[in-house]
Amino acid sequence: MHLSYSNLACPEWTFENSVEAVRTYGVDGLEIRLFDGDVVTPALSVSSRRRGEQAIRHSGVKVAALDTSLTVTSPDREKFLADLEVMAEIAEQWGAPLLRLFGGRLPPGPEPKRDIALRKAADLLVEAEPLAWAHGVRLAVETHDDLSSARTLAQLLGYARGSAGAVYDTHHPHRMGEQPAEVLALLGHNVRHVHVKDAARLPGKDEWQLVMMGEGEVPVHEVLTLLMGAHYDGWVSLEYERKWHPELGRPEVALRPQIALLREWMRPQP
Repeated sequence: MHLSYSNLACPEWTFENSVEAVRTYGVDGLEIRLFDGDVVTPALSVSSRRRGEQAIRHSGVKVAALDTSLTVTSPDREKFLADLEVMAEIAEQWGAPLLRLFGGRLPPGPEPKRDIALRKAADLLVEAEPLAWAHGVRLAVETHDDLSSARTLAQLLGYARGSAGAVYDTHHPHRMGEQPAEVLALLGHNVRHVHVKDAARLPGKDEWQLVMMGEGEVPVHEVLTLLMGAHYDGWVSLEYERKWHPELGRPEVALRPQIALLREWMRPQP
């Protein structure tokens, strides 16, 4: 397995600083969500795209993934496909092999309505795959939003017939009551990327607070052990979401101990 970090951890840094941090903090690569603190979108300027390319090439840093905000349940198929193609172009320019997608929202109500929505989303993935693959990029949908359950995501991927894989975000299936072994049994070889973070449930509430790795209840250590046992050889990415949660500690203090702990947990046991 290879360890990266998401630059969601450092919204105050320039893009170049987030690239340099790969070597400073001892990870193997960078997962890109931000450029100079702002979310990367299809509207990113040509000059910023070139700056990103130059920073990555000059450093020799590997890029694990480029994260998008695109949702596969989008009602505007044409816009989704157009935006996806632009994001795939940026991914190719920056050397990112994977585009992260969200599932988005499913309709409330009886199961047949949700099943129809999943089949439509799968059709969109089938249509999107060749657009991404033309740029050498693969697609993966995260356990997030209304697809936080690995069971729901597995259903979507089954309908999509191999057009996309899964980003296993360790927090959300846990929040849904799914155990790591269950998640990996459901997603299996479809796992193309893994997000690790830790969180603690607030007492008496169905709310969670993100915390430093090892201080919460998300079974990240167990997930990594199971991944090693399954010979997973992809990226595991520390997703420390300071961009969305500014109450979290600054990356200069928070990254190094979390990376050290993940390295310890990823060390093969004799």
